[in-house]
Amino acid sequence: MNYSKLGLYIHIPFCYSKCPYCSFFSLTDKKDIEKSNYVVALKKEAGIYSKKFPEILIESIYIGGGTPTVLSGKTIAGIVETCYKNFNINKNIEISIESNPVTFDTKKAEEILVAGVNRLSIGAQSFNDGLLKKIGRIHNKQEIIKSYRIARDAGIKNINIDLMFGIPDQNIRNFKKTLEEVIKLRPEHISLYGLTIEDNTPFQEKIEKGILKIPSDDIAYKMYHQAIKFFDYSGYEQYEISNFSLPGKRCFHNQIYWKNRQYLGLGVSSTSYLEKSRFKNVCDLKQYINLLKNNILPIESKEILPKKEEMSETIILNLRMMEGIGKGDFSVRFGTSMEAAFGKQLRMLKKQGLLQENESHYYLTSKGIALSNQAFLEFLS
Repeated sequence: MNYSKLGLYIHIPFCYSKCPYCSFFSLTDKKDIEKSNYVVALKKEAGIYSKKFPEILIESIYIGGGTPTVLSGKTIAGIVETCYKNFNINKNIEISIESNPVTFDTKKAEEILVAGVNRLSIGAQSFNDGLLKKIGRIHNKQEIIKSYRIARDAGIKNINIDLMFGIPDQNIRNFKKTLEEVIKLRPEHISLYGLTIEDNTPFQEKIEKGILKIPSDDIAYKMYHQAIKFFDYSGYEQYEISNFSLPGKRCFHNQIYWKNRQYLGLGVSSTSYLEKSRFKNVCDLKQYINLLKNNILPIESKEILPKKEEMSETIILNLRMMEGIGKGDFSVRFGTSMEAAFGKQLRMLKKQGLLQENESHYYLTSKGIALSNQAFLEFLS
């Protein structure tokens, strides 16, 4: 049987506390019964989709949030087991889960590993205790290291550590110290994100009132390039604008997004991209649970992407990767060349020194990576 291949994202919206910079859909202070009802609904949603798309083959599973590890190891194992019961699963599947250091212990590590989770993403953000407090994190440096050791001792062989730059009171010196600390642990993968001030967050309000100051764009740019050089020297490959890995340890699931391939999202507020359609689930926990109690998929909105928009998104997402976008891949997918569809934009970006090409690919230059948002805008005009 010829299965359609896709990635599976599962959203766990629960957190112990809400970080003041976070704009993702997450909930705090939820009772165990609410969490239990949510997991029941999540499993029902998986069952409905397995009947709706019996031909799909799941190539990767990513359990994100929120903080998925606020759930017990047994509950997480049950969610993974549901995936195996309902879907065709790739034999060598990558199953990732996000974690906050204080929500992770030995029992949980062992239970999720037995269930099939083989990749852990630790939300560290910084190894500086003062900066962690500044951004509202509930863990400290020692708890990051402890959770990492627990994962290793349990047998988890693929670990990512998330870091942030451009956060309040961060400077070149203390950022370098964080880089040194993370390299000592030698994770297989490092994700590095600049702090963005999102609308309707406590950070936005504090910055507008002048209570909070973040590093200038110039300083943030220097931090980013400092990290690129440091990780390269330490044996990590930068394969995407914000991601670095040891050889052979790229995140498979995220590459599905960057190549603009199909994925199914389960859970409140999750998004899916299937058969050229993008659809989004409701952002209300009670509504999500009640709809699924009645065997109704909790879809809030749906759109079929126009071909030109799909082309633009495919170029933008692929250009996030260092290898860029394959000319042949684009032609096969859309039945036309990139030059025919976006010749003006390609020529202009090359002239500006933001884009280069070789025989098979278009890719961003070093300057283009630094000004990537500017480059991407051209494909949306």
